[in-house]
Amino acid sequence: MFTPVIKTSTNVMEDLLLAASDRGILTESVDFDLLSYETLYKGTEDEEWHQMEGTDLLECTTENEIRSLTFLLRQEYQIRIREAQPHPYLDLRFSIATDKYKSKVVIVIDPKSKIPLKKGVQEWIKEAIVRKQLQYGLLIGLYNQNLDREINRLLLKIQKTGPLSESYRFQMGEFFPPILPTNDSIILHYKKDKETKSLIDGVQPDDLILEYIFPKNGRDGRGCDGNFISVPEPNRKYAGAIVIDKNTITSTQDEHSIRFYAKVSGFVERKNGTFMISQVLKIESADFKHTGSIETGFDKDISLEIKQKLSDKDAVGSGVHIDVQRLDIEGTVGSNTKIQACEVNIGSQTHKRSQLNISEVANIHLHRGNLKAKEANIDILEAGKIEADVIHIKQMVGGEVIARQIFIDILYSNARITASESIVIEKIEGEGNKLIIDPHAIEAYHESIATLEADIRVKSSRIKEQQKELLTRQLSFKDKNSRIKIMQKRIIDAKKSGTEPMKADVVRIQQFRIEAESLKTFSEKLNEAELELQTYQENLDKLYDADLHAVITHNGLYNGKNRVVFLDPKTHQEYGVTPTGKVTHIRLRKEGDVKKVLLER
Repeated sequence: MFTPVIKTSTNVMEDLLLAASDRGILTESVDFDLLSYETLYKGTEDEEWHQMEGTDLLECTTENEIRSLTFLLRQEYQIRIREAQPHPYLDLRFSIATDKYKSKVVIVIDPKSKIPLKKGVQEWIKEAIVRKQLQYGLLIGLYNQNLDREINRLLLKIQKTGPLSESYRFQMGEFFPPILPTNDSIILHYKKDKETKSLIDGVQPDDLILEYIFPKNGRDGRGCDGNFISVPEPNRKYAGAIVIDKNTITSTQDEHSIRFYAKVSGFVERKNGTFMISQVLKIESADFKHTGSIETGFDKDISLEIKQKLSDKDAVGSGVHIDVQRLDIEGTVGSNTKIQACEVNIGSQTHKRSQLNISEVANIHLHRGNLKAKEANIDILEAGKIEADVIHIKQMVGGEVIARQIFIDILYSNARITASESIVIEKIEGEGNKLIIDPHAIEAYHESIATLEADIRVKSSRIKEQQKELLTRQLSFKDKNSRIKIMQKRIIDAKKSGTEPMKADVVRIQQFRIEAESLKTFSEKLNEAELELQTYQENLDKLYDADLHAVITHNGLYNGKNRVVFLDPKTHQEYGVTPTGKVTHIRLRKEGDVKKVLLER
């Protein structure tokens, strides 16, 4: 038979193991009751231990002292060791978890626990948790700030939803957790996270590009077992590692970091250990293996120069994307490439599967791909396609061009040339070419037509509504006019007789005058709207007559094997001719209601 024994303990688990060993029984067969305990501490300047009064250690000392290495803390427990017996009502199955410093304590309750909603259950749970703390070697009564509240929440949950269906966790409390140091570091803000790797990252003025994070000291702590927690010094690896070019980069500083900002547009480059904003990048070639795509945005002042010296290798490899402000390429542009820039110069050729979007000027020696630009200057166009505002081509062999104005020195065969204003060709040496005047083929023209037509529809509908409203108001105003004249006569008669006119008559006369002024203003605005609609219609008519102002000029001889077509912007009717001999200008003329092609020889 197990005879209970009362003992003063500083390590409950050791005493339980010893009691089980002495009796030759399993440790699980031994349990204990906590009768009382006291907390003892020895401060930095103390020679003797002091007993703490209450549960708040900060009432006896300071946080700085508690977190110091020389501070000592321990507890002594008066316990009754007895045979382990199950609780008659409570079967609480749980474990205690802590962080690695043992500065925070978390309770994890198994859903297999049986927790009855009986009087005193809160204290039973609390006693079970305290016993487990002591078995784990943790101090008690000092950091259980949340224990009563969390037990109440647990019981309320069981009351509302029934027994636990999954593990239930709560943080019982924390003592004095350590504050870890912050190591110094460098953040490269200009490095963007992209699915497609780019060789360089473009920046704008005032963009944050770099940041040096200062090291910060941590703070030692003290665990829930009373032990001191030492915190290491922060690492200082990068102090002085960032050297900048002050002409292109500026910096600001606070207690947290030094931040470096771009002063100019460009890309971040490090040369000889110095960070700077550069604006011209020179490389031998661009391909996925060595550079990846180069996409900085043409809104940033970055020029890219690619000079490929090997004739059998593309300067811009297959599938590469380039997006810069200015691009100079000595070499060829490979297949499936995409180039976007304000200006581009290509000294060799573009592949038929290349795509170029240039906001300003494109200068290309031999073009076979797809090009959109404001102005295109091409030495040789060979089966490629160009859309621009103005196009200059020295030699055109097949392909398609669409522009407001097109100038070609020598035209060979099987080309499709579409303009809205003019086509000028010095010499035609081939056949099967089609010269087309079609304003709708020009995106800006088409958008202007669509916008004007939509505005006219909206404004016409609005004017019709306002005209109806004006008519209704005019009829109502006219009907009131006869009654107002009677009121005016009564007011005149009253003044002649020296009596005060009726107030109602005076008010109605004033309202009538206000309404008359409002009606006049409404009518004037309606007239303005009708004049504006008329202007819109006149502008639309001018756009519809664009084909009548266009001209095709050829300074050589037509061989009778090239077709000229004018398309009516309004009706889309074609007017075609196959000229022969000397025809310097071809226009479309309107004679009455009929349009005809006019050949000027």
